[in-house]
Amino acid sequence: MKNKFNVLMILLAIIIISLTGCSKYEKDESYTTDIYGSYKKNIEAFVSDDANQITEDTKYSYYLSEKYELNADDTYLYTVKEIIYNDTTKDNFDDGKILSIEEISSDITQIIIDREITEWATGETSNDIIYKYKNMLGDFYETEVPKGKTFELHLNDYAWFDEEGQYHLCNGDNCECDTSSPKYIRKDNIIYFQSMDEEHKNCYTIGMYIVNNGIFFPELYKEN
Repeated sequence: MKNKFNVLMILLAIIIISLTGCSKYEKDESYTTDIYGSYKKNIEAFVSDDANQITEDTKYSYYLSEKYELNADDTYLYTVKEIIYNDTTKDNFDDGKILSIEEISSDITQIIIDREITEWATGETSNDIIYKYKNMLGDFYETEVPKGKTFELHLNDYAWFDEEGQYHLCNGDNCECDTSSPKYIRKDNIIYFQSMDEEHKNCYTIGMYIVNNGIFFPELYKEN
């Protein structure tokens, strides 16, 4: 999870609003909790866009079930299953040791596990890093977020916010994005993304949290 900013998950969340309905702003149900326990994410999107027509036989356009178990004996278990148009692309598990747990700010806990990952840009290998904020696991990007409901902020070479309220996915500073870039708005310490579905354009889902020294992108949520 090392600073990926998994944009696919944001876009899927925005699109799936059209199947589930929504209130104007998704309710923030985050809470403070200890580190150990099970964290899970489930995403289901179907070929049919009519929720009334979805049955157990309806084909998936996208399915993801992902889970981390963090144990008090400093071990972890990770399971994931992904289906894209009924083609299973991931179905595996991984277990190992938690190497270190460190509070790197008043909000964020850094967890290093003994799974090696390779950085696609550099080819370098390192131990995987998971970040925890409240009851969530995800990614953390260290940065200073400007004030305001919208703002100009580059996260890295391909993702940035503009003052007009759009979140862009680009290659370098010369951004030539199309108009399908999702719109965002900041309320308190939450960055909400507007639904890209015309019928639910007044619905906003939680995309990121502004925390001490940066931005946190939630991916998995602790099970009660």
